[in-house]
Amino acid sequence: MHMFDAEKQVIADLCEEGTVVTTKQYPSFHVIVVRHPTLGKLVLVEGRDGQGAVVEVDG
Repeated sequence: MHMFDAEKQVIADLCEEGTVVTTKQYPSFHVIVVRHPTLGKLVLVEGRDGQGAVVEVDG
């Protein structure tokens, strides 16, 4: 499992390149689960300011 910081454009690109499986909106952040063709399963966390994190999930 890997986790790294991501800017708004990186999160948008990963969503566009992959298939969004599900999303959940919280008051201060947004969680997006994506199945990416080369990176596999990703959990994207985007804050209100657009900055966030990407978590690569194994298996």
